[in-house]
Amino acid sequence: MKTTKASVFLLFIIFSVTPSSFLFGMANTANEPVLDTDDNEVQTGAVVSAIWGAGGGGLALGRPSENPCPEVVAQRRSDDDGIPVIFSSSDSNDGVVRLSSDINIMFIPFRPKFCQTTPVWKVNDYDHSTRKWWVITDGVKGNLGANTLTSWFRIERRRVILITHLSTAPQYVEHAQLYATKL
Repeated sequence: MKTTKASVFLLFIIFSVTPSSFLFGMANTANEPVLDTDDNEVQTGAVVSAIWGAGGGGLALGRPSENPCPEVVAQRRSDDDGIPVIFSSSDSNDGVVRLSSDINIMFIPFRPKFCQTTPVWKVNDYDHSTRKWWVITDGVKGNLGANTLTSWFRIERRRVILITHLSTAPQYVEHAQLYATKL
């Protein structure tokens, strides 16, 4: 497994879904690499830390109060780096994470499993009580297709300065919002 020397790949994660998330314009970013905080290309298979950004804690596993499983992707309240993640691409011939390409995201296993789930992220079914789509574990790595749509994400650049949008992919699934921010 490759590791990266990048200090941190910043992810600002919001667990709600807004249908208007794609009404904003996007720059032509096809095939551009995703860059880390040191302006290095983020490699598929590389271990990177996912944190909120300046003044926030890293991403980790959380448990909703009513059901302990599956675990949700959550932000820690402390200023630590959280649980590292690995990105994998639907294009196994390209070792770089690219904007607008289909990717899986998974936590590095760090402890015995509380839930019998995979560490791969996916968008869960709509939660009518909170009116949100939660990003949870138990996704499927690889095998892009109709049965695995909720396990695929895309990093998209917005016209807004310093913000990159991470959405579910392909785009005919409702969109959970995650933002990658380079400070």
